[in-house]
Parts: sequence; structure tokens; C-alpha cells
Amino acid sequence: MATPREFNGIIYDLLTGRVSRREFIKRAGALGLSATSIAAILAACGGGEEEATSTGSSGGSSRGTGATPSASPAASGGSGATGSGGTLDRVVVALGADARTLMPNTIVDATTTWQLENIFDPVLRRDPDNNFKVGPWLGELTSIDDLTWEIKIVKEGIKFHNGEPFDAEAIKVSLEYALDPANKSHYLERWKPITEITVVDPMTVRLKTSEPYPIMPTRLAELYPIPPKYLAEKGIEYVSQNPVGTGPFKFKEWVRDEHLLLEQNPDYWRGPVAVKELEFRYIPEFASRLSALLAGEVDIIKDVPVDAIERVNSSGVARAIEIPSSRINYVALVNNREGSIMADKRVRQAINYGVNVDAIIEGVFQGHATRMAGALSKINPEVDPSIEPYPYDPEKAKQLLEEAGIQPGTQIVLDSPQGRYPMDTDAAQAIAAELEQLGFRVQVQYNEWGTHLDKIVNRRTGDAFYLGWGPALDAEGTLRYLFVGDSTYSGYTNPEVEKLIAEASKTVNPERRQELWNQVQRAVWEDAGWLFLWQQHDIYGVSNKVEWTPRVDESLFLGTVKPRQASGPKTGPKHG
Repeated sequence: MATPREFNGIIYDLLTGRVSRREFIKRAGALGLSATSIAAILAACGGGEEEATSTGSSGGSSRGTGATPSASPAASGGSGATGSGGTLDRVVVALGADARTLMPNTIVDATTTWQLENIFDPVLRRDPDNNFKVGPWLGELTSIDDLTWEIKIVKEGIKFHNGEPFDAEAIKVSLEYALDPANKSHYLERWKPITEITVVDPMTVRLKTSEPYPIMPTRLAELYPIPPKYLAEKGIEYVSQNPVGTGPFKFKEWVRDEHLLLEQNPDYWRGPVAVKELEFRYIPEFASRLSALLAGEVDIIKDVPVDAIERVNSSGVARAIEIPSSRINYVALVNNREGSIMADKRVRQAINYGVNVDAIIEGVFQGHATRMAGALSKINPEVDPSIEPYPYDPEKAKQLLEEAGIQPGTQIVLDSPQGRYPMDTDAAQAIAAELEQLGFRVQVQYNEWGTHLDKIVNRRTGDAFYLGWGPALDAEGTLRYLFVGDSTYSGYTNPEVEKLIAEASKTVNPERRQELWNQVQRAVWEDAGWLFLWQQHDIYGVSNKVEWTPRVDESLFLGTVKPRQASGPKTGPKHG
């Protein structure tokens, strides 16, 4: 616990502006202050003016330099959005991590998908003009009966970037690639119910499933067709580094851990694209991404720190755009591993009673997040609204730990990404501080994003791990893939819950299906399958030269970007 001298010291530093709010949160957490206390102090003091800081691998803080990779194309070809009239010569998007692969239908990872969706088109797509319901894109889906679906390609003459025609065979080959266990695709479990794929004619594919699969439209919104002849001639390894799609941008160059460079597809089937060159630049630290935006070196960044919103808006070069996201954040309390301390439900429940989530939202996020009661957020149309959040009750938490035989000083390891989600480093530290108040000794292990995912997939995390999940706009997409023990990113298992999930997944009647999903939500809440945290608010920093609207589903489709000051008719392709 903090001594009076240490406590007064950090308060003085906060009041005099010697430390930022983020640095104060880190130091206060390290001294054992709870999230409640931290939030109260910040509210009373108002906090100091934020200086951009970044966190090193050990969790310590260092100043962001705003440096960008020296090999970046922007270093020699100008930086940020430039152009004239209705076009932009280049748009630069700064991301915290590289794509895991450029082969679609392989890795379930939003950072990878954000880049792939600008090279490839999906079969179906969520429509922002229809409450983000899944609708046609490359194809249109029809249910023939409970076990049969038909995809009709929406337009003749669509071509891949290499000139190869897009047809029904491309859809078939792309599904077969993911369904082949040898390719180790994360999408195998999502498309496994598909047992038969038939090319009816060049414009039509028919799918048969082993059981009713009512979520098929959502799953096909994740399918990005690849050119069959190109794949057969070049092979998977080559294609995964030299992608060819039907999307608004064509592949130009990929320097791992530095940048991905794309160029305008002049023949895009949905209409003209207003950006001549699109660069994804990899800048792991929040502070460096922010510095690059304010220096005019990049045009779009995700996850502007909450204490930098005013700085962005008053910069004259960019603006902050906030949108409630469909992405949820949670801490998995790993019980699907032999010998885990989290195997005891009382420990999991104690953590939910003992972590003051509301105080963390107020103190770390300054209210820019929405509390989740259970596994689904309020924005999810299939959420059970009757579920209430665990109340903050540290005494009950300590009682449960005592009943479970957990001794004070018991060590647990919390794995957390660094720079992937809004304020993730600060949030992990605040959670650890709360757990320390319950008597745990908490080691927070910060991971580079790719390492973090690998540890989860290969079951090598500590006792708990911090993760986000989205777009979470239906029950099955969250519950089926995060609460079944052998699912790719799951940290939880319960045979009774898994039986309910299996039944709900194949139930066609919508009322009965919702009833079953409600049962699952209540079961995982009572069983404390996670430390239930918050629905993420996405805060984007966008150059004042660029017109672009963020989406609730987190899509970074940039085929609609145009100059902000451009006059005349809209030049971007239709959203659909």
C-alpha cells in the first residue's frame, strides 16, 4: 500500500501537470490504490494535461517520439492525404499491428480483416443503411429449406485484379480451402456444418448443411473469395503474400511489421474509387500513432486515448470521431485447462464481485465505454435485457475466496495485449490493482498482438487473459465461439452450457432460438465465465483532409473515402 509520502507525491505531480492522467493511473495502481480511489482522485483533481506516452514491454512508460518506420513509402513520397479535385493521391491508416496473413479465410483477427477487406470483397456484407443487417454484396443468399442455401452472384462481369473472372467456382474453392483441416483455418469451425458445395452454374452455388444453420448469412459475410486458377498456379504460400481480390484496391507491396501498400483498382465493379494509393502503416504505440496523426503523417488512427480527444479536436489538422462499437472487452477466467485456479466457480464469482468495473470505466476511460451486464452488450439485438451486472461487493468476494481456500498472496497471471484496444494497458493495470485489493498477487504479462493471439490459441496464457471480440452483433458469434471449450479463442468450458449452445445454434424458430440464447447468457453469468467488462467505444482520429464515416461493426472498408473538401457528386462506390 502507498505510504503518505508516496501518495502525496503522485497527487502533487498530477496537480502540477508533471504526470498525465494515464501515468497517474499506472503509478497509483502500482501503489495499491483501487480503481474506486483512482476515479475519485481524478474527478476531484481534474487531472493534468496529457502528454503522449507509450508503454514498453515491461509495462513501464516512455515518451512517444512520433517516429514512423523509415522504410515507409510515405517517408519518400509525402505523408498523409494529398490530392486535388475529387481524388486523394494517398491515404495512410496507422494500425497497432501487422496483418497475420494476406490469405483471406484463414485467421480470425480484426486487424488482419481490416486490411484484407480493402483487397477482397465478401460474399455478403452488413448494411449500415439497414441497421447493419447482413445483405447482398458479391452474392445474394436464399434459404431453400432448413438444410439448403443458394448463393446467386449479383452481377455478371466481376473480375479479380488479375483479370480472372469471379464466378461460382471461386466461392466453392474459397470455402473448400477453409474447410480443409490441412490449412488450419480458424474459419473451419464456423463453416464446418457445410457438407456439400455444388456449382449449379457460373452464377450460382448451392450449399448443403449437416444440420439447420440459421446463422449462415453472418458466416458468409466473413467469406472473401479468391481466384481459383491463381491459387492453383501459385500455391497458398505465394498467394498469402501476393493477394489478388475483387476489392477497391490492388496489392502493391508488403513489408512485414512496417507497411502494406495498395493502389486504386480503376475497374472496381461497384464504381470509382477516390483514393489512388492506400497505405496501412504499423505503429504499435498509441502515443506514436497520435503524434503521427497530429504531424499530418497519417490520416486515420483507431483508439485515440480518451484524454487526447480535445488535443486532436483543437489541433486544426484532425478531428476525433467517437462511435459506440459492437466490440466487447472482457477478461477470460481460464477454466478449460487442467489445474487452473479458475476451475472453481467461487473464484470466478469473487473476481466479478471484487472488481469495480464502473470505477474503471469512469477513471480509465472517463466514461467512454458502456458497462456490460453479461456476455452480450446492449447493442447486440439478441442480448437478454433482464441480466443485471454483478454488484461491486469486495467483502462478498473475499468471503467466496476464503470458502474456495484461496490464501492471501496467491499469485495469478493476467495476459494483456498492448496497444490493441482502447486504453488496454491502463485497463489491465486497473484490473490488476482491484485484484490485489482482494489479496491476489497479480503479474500482468503484456504481449505484442500476434504473440497474445498465439498464446490464446495454443492455450499458453496465464490464469486470465484480456481480449476484445467483434463485431458482436448476434448471440451465436460470441457465445458459440467463446464459451465452447475447444473453440479457437475460448478460455471457458461447461458441458451443460455447451449442450445449450449446440441446441440454440441449430434452432430455426427465432422465438425458441432467442429463448435458448437467453438461457445460455444466464448460465454463463451465473457461472461467471468471464470478468464481464464493457462495450468498447471506438474513437478514431481522422485527418481534416479526409471524409470517412466509421462503422458500428468496426469495418475499415476504405473504398468510400473521398476528399473532405471535394465538391461535386460523390465519387466513392456504394455502401450497398
